[in-house]
Amino acid sequence: LAPLVARPEDVVMAASTRALISRALRVMDGAVAVISGRALDDLAGMLGPLSPAMSGSHGAEVRLTGAGAQSDAIDGSALDGAFAELSDMASDAGLLLERKPGAVALHYRNRPELDSASIDAVTRAERQHGLRAMHGNMVSEAALAGIDKGSALRAFMEQPPFQGRVPVMIGDDTTDEDGFAAAQEMGGAGLRIGGTATCARYRVATMDEALDWLGRTLDRAA
Repeated sequence: LAPLVARPEDVVMAASTRALISRALRVMDGAVAVISGRALDDLAGMLGPLSPAMSGSHGAEVRLTGAGAQSDAIDGSALDGAFAELSDMASDAGLLLERKPGAVALHYRNRPELDSASIDAVTRAERQHGLRAMHGNMVSEAALAGIDKGSALRAFMEQPPFQGRVPVMIGDDTTDEDGFAAAQEMGGAGLRIGGTATCARYRVATMDEALDWLGRTLDRAA
């Protein structure tokens, strides 16, 4: 929904993309969800006045359309331990370490030469604290086990206005693979933007191509 930037707080969604989401909400009678690794409050701020169903922190936080945030009780002790373990490395290397409600994210976009070291450090923290490691676009995360974008998608599909519909999951990162798999298990499809190996049934090269496809699909559905 927005281009990748060096710092998560600098992400800006284009007005045309907001308009497309608004149109999708109208055409699909509200059956639109944004599922993200970002914290739910950050995600809501980026979407502005739009109010689709949302899931943040890789499925740890859920907000249905027009409802308040819902989430299972989160034991943050393991995440606190991982954050403490990764803090020294992040500080010494000048990397951004982000504490989310459901994950700890080590961003190394500003130091791409530290990709292997960052991945190794997060993998060690994962093992030490019983978490789940996820390695995406210039970020490695230690997240709560048993919760992912696929579990978020399944939770939405059990609620109106999603019940009885066919899910389509669009994403551009390794962390979206759980969502692709869940959508396809439920008779739908995944659409992967860029990348290499994927379980998604369909693929496009760029974000703009994915948004163009969504616009054409809404034209046919309207």
